[in-house]
Amino acid sequence: MEGYILSALFLLCACVALLLMRRAQRNLRRYQTLLDSIPDLAWVKDEQSRFVIVNQAFRDIWGIKDPHWLIGKDDFSLSPPELAASYQADDQRVMQDAKMLRFERNFAHVQDGARWMELIKVPVYRQDVIIGTAGIARDISERKAAEERLAWLANHDPLTQLGNRTFLAQQLAQCIDAATPFCLWLIDQDHFKRINDALGHRAGDQALSQVAQQLQHIGTQIFRLGGDEFVLLDDERHAIRVNDTLMQAKQLPILIEGLHFEQGFTAGQVHFPQDGTSAEQLLKHADIALYEGKKLGRGHVRLFAANMASQAVRQLELERDLRQALLQGQFRLVYQPQVALATQQLIGFEALLRWRHPERGEIRPIDFIAFAEQTGIICAIGEWALAQAIAELQSWAEQGLPLLPISVNVSALQLELPHFAEQVIERLAQVPAAISRNIALELTESTLMNEQALETIHALRGADIALFMDDFGTGYSNLSIISQLDLSKIKFDRSLIQHVPNN
Repeated sequence: MEGYILSALFLLCACVALLLMRRAQRNLRRYQTLLDSIPDLAWVKDEQSRFVIVNQAFRDIWGIKDPHWLIGKDDFSLSPPELAASYQADDQRVMQDAKMLRFERNFAHVQDGARWMELIKVPVYRQDVIIGTAGIARDISERKAAEERLAWLANHDPLTQLGNRTFLAQQLAQCIDAATPFCLWLIDQDHFKRINDALGHRAGDQALSQVAQQLQHIGTQIFRLGGDEFVLLDDERHAIRVNDTLMQAKQLPILIEGLHFEQGFTAGQVHFPQDGTSAEQLLKHADIALYEGKKLGRGHVRLFAANMASQAVRQLELERDLRQALLQGQFRLVYQPQVALATQQLIGFEALLRWRHPERGEIRPIDFIAFAEQTGIICAIGEWALAQAIAELQSWAEQGLPLLPISVNVSALQLELPHFAEQVIERLAQVPAAISRNIALELTESTLMNEQALETIHALRGADIALFMDDFGTGYSNLSIISQLDLSKIKFDRSLIQHVPNN
């Protein structure tokens, strides 16, 4: 393109020379024909910025019918005064500096509406004296539109048309610099995964679009961070109204493929500057408040409090310590004896997990088991516990001790793993039969609520692995399901039997 433009400019300069040397009109018409073949706008001006020659593309964009109408006139005959003056200032700069000038300009007053043009102006010489300027302009409107689209996409989510994470960072920086109190809400759509799983991602996209529309009626600025997470920014004075509207909005159903779905939000709310003085702090604290809101059962707007941050830090430390405990061998199993009351004989053991922290000492199971379930670490801990129980039972056999059944607790998360049954069956197949038939798995009632877990239970029973049901009666008691599982033993919860002597 560069070579093409320079060649065209050279042709323009040759035209000027012809005109100034008063050559034959036949040659001039020949050069006019050549200029008219150039698809870009081309023109030549004299020292007073009066047009000497223009090509057909130039005349077309300005709607000039008469080829000779503009000759001898200047830009004030075409453009508003302020623009015409700027064009002439460009001409003077080119002639004074004796250099090429290249720039882009939006022509908002041409024949077919606004156009973006890339312009090049050069000085025209006669015997080393500058006698005018020559210029070429190329329509770059499509390129500009593409650039604007890319710039928009860099800051917006194409699905919801909302600002994205990048744009949020920019807006937060401006709000923080302005030092005006504001509120930020981190909003999570409740149970969004159900829509995706039931109807597919297209339906999920429809749901997100409808949620985005609802949120746009609530706050000043709305952003989508990704997935089903949104951020709302508004003046601190509007906080009560925003919270009330959020709670009302969750009552509005969303319509997807003719079906109505309940719409719910859980949100974490923070105030600037009380809850953070940087974008990172505000978002982090809003996320902590959101998590606390979900713990309450979803559907809440949870205001951040300072103690939440310390709790989050403690949980982060606990997760780190749990992972290190596995790697550093801090866990151990203790064995609770099971005795037949009628004969007073020892009939088995339940393997119980214990954790001795090198600095904090013995940590109670109640203080870490539930959290291990939340983070998923329980799957790795459960795998270790089963391997450890098998190894210790083998060790007792090698010492000539009598073998008694050992039940090992299994998490509901483990049973939901697709290949859990295969792995347990394979592990027990690698040890002597006397060992494998004395290993039982102890489950909880919550495992009965998952289809994959039920399939796993049937696979384990199909391999003759003993299964115990622990704390029966505290969760999802369903005798019809229990009767179909072929369990080896059911352990009733104390709450069901403690009043038997008196009731």
